[in-house]
Amino acid sequence: MNISGVIVYATPEQSDSVTKNLNATDGVEVHAAENGKLVVTVEHKSINGLADQVMAFQDIPGVMSVAMVYQHNEDLETLSGDEVLPEDDTASCTSNTCSDYTLEEAQL
Repeated sequence: MNISGVIVYATPEQSDSVTKNLNATDGVEVHAAENGKLVVTVEHKSINGLADQVMAFQDIPGVMSVAMVYQHNEDLETLSGDEVLPEDDTASCTSNTCSDYTLEEAQL
């Protein structure tokens, strides 16, 4: 399950209709609205589906812009450390590069 926090900016005079439209969408909930700024959560089983759904908010009449401010994937919490970081040290990586050196060779 993917959960995302989204800020939707709507024209203030259409804020109520945008709120109703969003709340009518499966997996979408408007938590607060003030002066056209809406705080929204979106839940979807796939990250691509979630992204498509959020992008579709821009097609709602009265929406001026949409900004995803938070994204969380529940599946990441079920991974063990072994699945995230391999045990062997045959590759030495930094934030910019990876090589086939062992950890000992990289420290020389």
